Amino acid sequence: PTSYADYPNPQASSVSFQLQRGGRQHGGLTLQADGAQGTESLIDNYSFSGEALAQADVTEHRLLYVTPPLTSPVHISGHIELRVRLACDRAAANLSVWLVSLPWNDKRDALVTDNIISRGWADPQNHGGLCESEPLEIGRYYDLQFELQPDDQIIAAGQQLGLMIFSSDREFTLHPDPGTELTIDLEATRIMLPIVGGA
Repeated sequence: PTSYADYPNPQASSVSFQLQRGGRQHGGLTLQADGAQGTESLIDNYSFSGEALAQADVTEHRLLYVTPPLTSPVHISGHIELRVRLACDRAAANLSVWLVSLPWNDKRDALVTDNIISRGWADPQNHGGLCESEPLEIGRYYDLQFELQPDDQIIAAGQQLGLMIFSSDREFTLHPDPGTELTIDLEATRIMLPIVGGA
């Protein structure tokens, strides 16, 4: 381990990653997206665990965007921030986000932190603030901005960073009836990672 002066590491700076189409399989997570990306949708179903969704090659129940394999270790230190624009086909929905390290380590001795870098949850009905809640207007796009759990870890070279967006996280959220559709505006959605030394 290498010591540093404070937490978060003072040498960390926010690096913005954008989304590229293909999230029902593996879309791209890049410093700069190529051209118009449009929207992509997912169908809520809490019966699928987050771990199963992260490991699925193809599924309609989450959107997953990944970097190319890391050419050197990446040190993430501090608060991870997500900005997302979404629409829903119902008046209420869950929003769950995981930042994961791929390929998934499914060995018996794997630690949670070998796979899940950070997680966060939001209620789109609170898009105006934590103290303000209102039913969603079906089909209308809303902008949300929130932090995932703070983190400090080094992701090894050869791994990929993956941003997984889904609706109900069966370990942490309510369990509404499956079927709610969330649509994500890819061009207005990005994740800011506090990376030591930048990207």
